[in-house]
Amino acid sequence: MTCSSFGKCGSCVLYEIPYIKQLEMKKEKLKEMFKDFNIPEIEVIYDKDEHFRARAEFRIWREGDKLFYAMRKRKEEGRGVIPIQECKIVDKAIYNLMPDLLSEIEKNENLKNRLYEIDFLSSSLGELIVTLIYHRKVDESIAEDIKKLKEKFTKVDFIVRKKGRKYIFDKNYLIEELEINGKIYKYKIIENTFSQPNRNINKKMIEWVLKNADLKGDLVELYCGNGNFTIPMSEKFNKVIATEINPESIQAATFNAELNNRKNITFLAMSAAEFSSLKKENSPLLAGYDLKNVFIDPPRAGLDDKSRRFVNSFENIIYISCNPETLKRDLETLAKKRKIKAFAFFDQFPYTNHMECGVILESEK
Repeated sequence: MTCSSFGKCGSCVLYEIPYIKQLEMKKEKLKEMFKDFNIPEIEVIYDKDEHFRARAEFRIWREGDKLFYAMRKRKEEGRGVIPIQECKIVDKAIYNLMPDLLSEIEKNENLKNRLYEIDFLSSSLGELIVTLIYHRKVDESIAEDIKKLKEKFTKVDFIVRKKGRKYIFDKNYLIEELEINGKIYKYKIIENTFSQPNRNINKKMIEWVLKNADLKGDLVELYCGNGNFTIPMSEKFNKVIATEINPESIQAATFNAELNNRKNITFLAMSAAEFSSLKKENSPLLAGYDLKNVFIDPPRAGLDDKSRRFVNSFENIIYISCNPETLKRDLETLAKKRKIKAFAFFDQFPYTNHMECGVILESEK
């Protein structure tokens, strides 16, 4: 990939290194990090190195009457943002929309006035949600201006945010389609909730889990989000219980199970700690489940002490991690009485130092 913003913005820090070399470097770093664990060969899973991000956020930069998208500065240049001409990592639908959208906003004083940020979310079907974020009060007049934008950009749904308020002018979600092992799965993706940013790598992550998680018994999933992994994994297990604390995400997950006709999933709107208490107390809610397996995809902080002890109570563990440092810490506990059956590196974010990992641990009993 080549991009006119290379060396200017602080996003693609590895821009001087050829992409295949980046993959080799990251794999070697992971091998060194996890050398004290008995891991199998690290499987490197990657896809295209441009137009891969299905969601993106850009600050707005002003020079007179002219507007620019902006990204954070390179770390060496201190804090703040700089204007950019293009961003090659965003989905092609977002990339094509960005200049035309900004050009239309520049023509309208009401839309332009104290516009602080523009966020994008796209689907595989080419539909988008654009969120305009303002540092001022917006009144009813903006509705007419948004209507004009909608007439020009027919595949875009618009949302306006200002401090403490949100105005939805169309709808606040997209329907995503993912082809997993030849089968189409559909997902409701709600604006401003977590979704996997790299669509193609997301598909490959799910396929990797399905290929390697040949486990007996039922499944517990913690931090299930909108059911991204839950829905296809439910076809591998007799019954699944999935928990999520975010109310919008649990609503989307329930909707997605119905959309995909998956009837063997129970979604619970609760934290991992709350579910741990249910299991410890032998709650009637869990009667009839053979809960030998747990799937976790925690935030960057990994597992806290209580969650780690709870996860350690299951025989088999499927762990997706967005932070190798906290994964390594957690494996010091979780890998003690388990065999690491599979280990993968998913390159979600080319040209960055980010490394997403997948680990499957099976009981040695």
